[in-house]
Amino acid sequence: MKYLLAAVLAAALFGCDGGSTSDVAQSGVGIVAQGCAGTTREFGSGIAVGLPGRVVTTAHTVAGATSVTIVDSLGTEFSASVVSFDKDADLALLNVPGLTSPPLDLGRAELGDARAIVWSPDNGVRSVSVMITRRLNITIEDIYVEDEVRRSGFELVGDISVGDSGGAIVDSSGDVVGIIYARSRMRPQTAFATDDDELRRLFNEQPLDATDRCQ
Repeated sequence: MKYLLAAVLAAALFGCDGGSTSDVAQSGVGIVAQGCAGTTREFGSGIAVGLPGRVVTTAHTVAGATSVTIVDSLGTEFSASVVSFDKDADLALLNVPGLTSPPLDLGRAELGDARAIVWSPDNGVRSVSVMITRRLNITIEDIYVEDEVRRSGFELVGDISVGDSGGAIVDSSGDVVGIIYARSRMRPQTAFATDDDELRRLFNEQPLDATDRCQ
């Protein structure tokens, strides 16, 4: 019921923001991952991209999950499974049978105005204005905090909240150009996303099971 009420609220908000924003927001989804202990849940955002029934999110959201549920923009729930998993880039590709959210195409990230499509249990899917401010070659620990890894991405400025991980950065053409993975702890209104190069690598990876390991 909570997800349904959030979806109704989100639909009303999108209706005031123009047709193109509403269309893109329909591709946004929520992620509810049941944790290894069976009692905890991890929430995140995701985006339908590439092919029908395919969703991209952050790897740290679904790592070690015993079950993953997708919540579409109308509040409908679907079971999902991990298709590809990249702990270094912090990206995961999910298969979601029956999902009707329209898949977006991959674009090329450019500096300037964009939109973040994110989800939360209380507010459903929403669209947030952001700006891509600079490209980055990132050195960081992997999601298990075991190895130092490199990934390509960019910095963005906008109203990104804790829990928006997995949300898509969408350009003016409605194409996905990045996935949010973190918010800055030091600078307000600043967040970080992996870019389209990392997304293309994810789609080309061999399938990998990520459900047998907890963070």
